[in-house]
Amino acid sequence: MSANPYDEVPYPSASFPQSHPVRLATMAQLFGLSPTPPDHSHVLELGCADGANLIPLAQSYPLSTFVGLDLSARQIESGQQVIREVRLANIELRQADIRLFDAGDRQFDYIIVHGIFSWVPDDVRESILTLCNRALAPQGVAYISYNTLPGWHMRGMIRQMMLYHTSELGTTAGRIEQSRALVRFLAESVPTEGNPYGQFLRSELAAMETWQDGYLRHDLLEDDNRAFYFHDFVAQAGRHGLQYLSEPDLSSMLAGNLTPAVQSTLAGISRDLIAMEQYMDFLRNRSFRMTLLVRQGIRLERGLDPRKVRSCWFGATAQPLSPTPDPRAGVRETFRLANGATFSSESALFKAVLCSLHDALPNGLHYDELVTLVRARLASLSAPSVSAIGHDREEEAICQQLLMQYGSGLIDLTSVPWVPCGRHGDSAPATTPLMRHQARHDPRHVTNLRHLCVPIDGFSRQVIDLLDGSRRTVDVAAVLARRIQDGEFQIQDSGGESIATEPELIRFLIPKVDSVLRTLAQRHFLVAPSAPDIRPQP
Repeated sequence: MSANPYDEVPYPSASFPQSHPVRLATMAQLFGLSPTPPDHSHVLELGCADGANLIPLAQSYPLSTFVGLDLSARQIESGQQVIREVRLANIELRQADIRLFDAGDRQFDYIIVHGIFSWVPDDVRESILTLCNRALAPQGVAYISYNTLPGWHMRGMIRQMMLYHTSELGTTAGRIEQSRALVRFLAESVPTEGNPYGQFLRSELAAMETWQDGYLRHDLLEDDNRAFYFHDFVAQAGRHGLQYLSEPDLSSMLAGNLTPAVQSTLAGISRDLIAMEQYMDFLRNRSFRMTLLVRQGIRLERGLDPRKVRSCWFGATAQPLSPTPDPRAGVRETFRLANGATFSSESALFKAVLCSLHDALPNGLHYDELVTLVRARLASLSAPSVSAIGHDREEEAICQQLLMQYGSGLIDLTSVPWVPCGRHGDSAPATTPLMRHQARHDPRHVTNLRHLCVPIDGFSRQVIDLLDGSRRTVDVAAVLARRIQDGEFQIQDSGGESIATEPELIRFLIPKVDSVLRTLAQRHFLVAPSAPDIRPQP
């Protein structure tokens, strides 16, 4: 029997934010389902690797249960070790073949299948969909990601070149090394000026230089790697009693960023939502999808009624460029997203929504709270165009504004609240036991409370490691000072000189620790004092 390639070269596992049950529940509720709240749910992940996606969820939701399956015994053992060390009792990782797994009568509210469907044989794909049909709860949501055509044709071409170039090599390390060498040779040899092919090769080389060996091995050199047209995937799911719900990101389903002429043509040639999505894949050359499925027979409400947002929570994803944005109508203000994209508006309502949410960070606001703040901001303005609109029309305008901003990616919308985050200035700041474990043992990143993998510098890791809810800022600085004096790590003042005495070290470290705490709060790492279930236990 041949060795499991995932035991030989483990896949570099991580958290996948779009697979978070909060995201899945939100899309389900927007389209008419009544999903189980993530904090009291049952979650199954197929192809869980070492549990890097599932373990943070188990940490955040102690009253939910989590089961992960993977064929790699090595990766399952690694994940089980982490679970033991952070003392989680609501998660189980099993080494198992998906084709042989029997869920029995057990049903799951959320089933996650990330990075598996395109990379397994046909019979495993059939087993995945069969399992989703049998084990998905009546109002449950299945998340399946896969390579998508037509966009994946280009990367598939690179894969075929790699397979040809490395076909005579006997070792995995040699195949990985020579695959990188081939792409580098092609990128350096094919002209880029006025040559789309050369530009593509150069961009692929730039991307692959950041990939770990395990990612390249399993993403491009795996024996099985198949891409699908969206309509074919939906048809295959339909044969297993499943229907298309949505993507986890509403903005990816909207044609609003296309010209009016293109939108009109799409509406004319698309007989239904599936066709519309397929044509948008053609237009965007889409190469990867994260598709949500639900049981057939559920009547979906496809019209996005703005009134649905009245039961939702909202958070800021864009921040104002100005430290003091002008709230008045007619004054243009610019807001920036995390990816660097900017949006500008002169609308008082647009600015009131974004500024109210930005002020609430790191947490979000329920619709009622947000409307109260937005109305207060608008009421403080004297512009007749604001004060003249009636109460009902004002609320309708706010609902439409929220849905528009969510669809544009300017704000976050969820049907249930995220785990509450701590703020800068909390007397005894805390991170989760898993964050502290990652800070000590995972050199790549630490997973925050929004399920994002965030790179962390060495000094911040030292701080995170000490945030067990028992220390104030000065206490953290004192422990770090002792560690420095014991030679565990080094730090210098602005002049490059070492600091000799412990009192001097503590005074020097206090503002640095405080700065790290401020950043950790902004980036959703601190646990709120009101969330005792996931705070460290004394």
